[in-house]
Amino acid sequence: MANTITNRWELGSFFHWMSPDSAGTTLHPWSRANVLCASGRDALRILIEHGLAKHGWKRLYVPCYYCREVVASLVSTGIEVRLYSDGPLDPVPNTGAVAACPGDVMLRVNFFGLRGRLGTASVCPPGAEIIDDFSHDPWCHDAWNGDSDWAIASLRKTLPLPDGGVLWSPRGHALPRQPALTRAHRLVSLQKLSAMLLKTEYLRGKPVAKETYRRLAESSEAGLSQGSISGAPEWTRALVECLPALAWRDRRRDNHETLSTALADIPGLKIPQPSDDTRTCPFSAIVIADDRALRDRIRAALISRSVYPAILWPLDEPIIDQIPADYIDLSHRMFSIQCDARYTPSDMIRVAEMIRQANGVSDSTRATEVTFNVNPD
Repeated sequence: MANTITNRWELGSFFHWMSPDSAGTTLHPWSRANVLCASGRDALRILIEHGLAKHGWKRLYVPCYYCREVVASLVSTGIEVRLYSDGPLDPVPNTGAVAACPGDVMLRVNFFGLRGRLGTASVCPPGAEIIDDFSHDPWCHDAWNGDSDWAIASLRKTLPLPDGGVLWSPRGHALPRQPALTRAHRLVSLQKLSAMLLKTEYLRGKPVAKETYRRLAESSEAGLSQGSISGAPEWTRALVECLPALAWRDRRRDNHETLSTALADIPGLKIPQPSDDTRTCPFSAIVIADDRALRDRIRAALISRSVYPAILWPLDEPIIDQIPADYIDLSHRMFSIQCDARYTPSDMIRVAEMIRQANGVSDSTRATEVTFNVNPD
């Protein structure tokens, strides 16, 4: 009897398992010496603990616009954390008001892979050590040629990995010792990998309930943010070396361009573009609406059609200090459409038509219906 279950189409949420679809391995900016941790959060935590013990760090400056859960994990290390004015629409890190003192360290962020240049001496406070966060584009120009003391990246944000974060030093500083893999994290990683594999079978039309893999994924995501610092498991270490990250990065850039073009004439919406597309690659399509009501209406319409936009990041409950109102307002008006290598330009056009319909400007001639391909050629 023929299998009558058809492929299921959706866009967004966490990665399913993707087999490498191009030959060759990928070189990394951190190829010389690195510390591979369970997550980008653990990479930051182990660096802060190292800086407190070995470099006399006392105070850490973090951008106002940053993941509040990560800020909470940094506070938990015992270092004094302060915010400085910086966000994704600022062209360069806004460090002019920071008066650095001995023992200060500053975190700079390549928000959503939009910044072609993270920093030079002119935008760094004298006397502070610098950490660069390349999580949204780990293979950007500055990751290879940066001027920071330290660099970190959460690898599972841009690659189909169950976990993984990396720390290295562009200036060649001595790194913390590689942390051991904890038993708790080993189980969390296996749980997340199981969820990824089950999601692949679900998308292929196999008899897998969506709730089954979602429950595993949500449980493992909660586990990633808990517990002591851990190293990455052996399967993550192996996969990082065999996934075609640069080829998939090029596909992400092409998809971002397609979606940006398809949404260019929609009133009330804009998609910020990279400041220098030769140096960086957007992490996702960041869509900014004129107001929160429009954002919420479009987002709800997309979710109803199996497109799952993220909000990067909610800033309503700051962990420390008061966040300036303009950054909070931006977080209320933005949503993120994933455009990574899981998808094709046809998928981007399909999503654009959904957004046009939700905004009342549908043009059916622009829509292209496609069959979802788990591993597109």
